[in-house]
Amino acid sequence: MQVLTYLFALLLGTGLYLEFFAGLNWNSGEVILLLHIVFGLIFTALFLIWIVRHIRQGQFRSQRRLFTGLSWFLIAKYVLIITTGLLMLLPPAVYLTGTVWFWQFETTYMLTFLHLWGAIIATTGLLVHLGLRHWRKPAPSSCGGKR
Repeated sequence: MQVLTYLFALLLGTGLYLEFFAGLNWNSGEVILLLHIVFGLIFTALFLIWIVRHIRQGQFRSQRRLFTGLSWFLIAKYVLIITTGLLMLLPPAVYLTGTVWFWQFETTYMLTFLHLWGAIIATTGLLVHLGLRHWRKPAPSSCGGKR
């Protein structure tokens, strides 16, 4: 879990750099983009392995509605981020096969928008998720806690 958290923070940082600063120095932007892609693929693989176990162990047994709802929303956000990231990788992957193909400009804009804002919303959701209690407080015992 810590590795996923650190990778997500690194991906958020590199993604924000790409969105707001890469145009100022594209030579460093290329390196940051490559790191973002590599770390994003690693994150995707680790996340898919981890989330299956996490859902089985906790999500279906959660006792708090707010926590459960937020958790499913957060998972949906991660699916959105991963899907849009992979879709943006499709044109360079096709290029490696010898064919030049790009999304329409509007599609690229929409994918970028959803990827960036999905990540920002997921960051907020993750912070709230980690701060919420997963389980109900145990009921007080009938002897007032004394035994």
